[in-house]
Amino acid sequence: MSRDLPPVDDAPPPPSPQEGRIRPTGPGPLVVVGLVGLVIGWAIRGQAIRSGAAVPGVSWLAVGIAYFVAAVVGGIAFLTWRTVQREHLSLSAQQGVARLVLGKAIARLGAFGVGAYLGIAISNIGVGGEQASVTILHASLAALGAAVALVTGLLLEHACRIPPQDR
Repeated sequence: MSRDLPPVDDAPPPPSPQEGRIRPTGPGPLVVVGLVGLVIGWAIRGQAIRSGAAVPGVSWLAVGIAYFVAAVVGGIAFLTWRTVQREHLSLSAQQGVARLVLGKAIARLGAFGVGAYLGIAISNIGVGGEQASVTILHASLAALGAAVALVTGLLLEHACRIPPQDR
């Protein structure tokens, strides 16, 4: 018995219009990452108490690093925007991809940092002592710095978009 097989077509299917494009970061992944950070930050204090370790705090260094990252990424975002959007110059493929990946990574890390630092601040609410109030202050300032880093990451991602007339 023989079967009739359809002819083999060696030509690849035409690419879809959206193939090869990276979508902008939406709020969904950022909210999920932020919630994971919130749970982890909130659980750190309880885990330290249960294990008999010292309750961790948030130092001024952590606060400063959050703002430093936000400033550097904000500067890169501004320079990228000025190059691509205003001066209509193109970046090399490696520069464009590297800056896009940096923007996406900083946005996600910023979301995690916001959640984690807010979780630390929340876990110290109602705890007596001066150290708890200092931790709440530092964690709140660090969460604000992480939020600024998140925004600058999204701005860098947006700055990497090629204007429609240049496509």
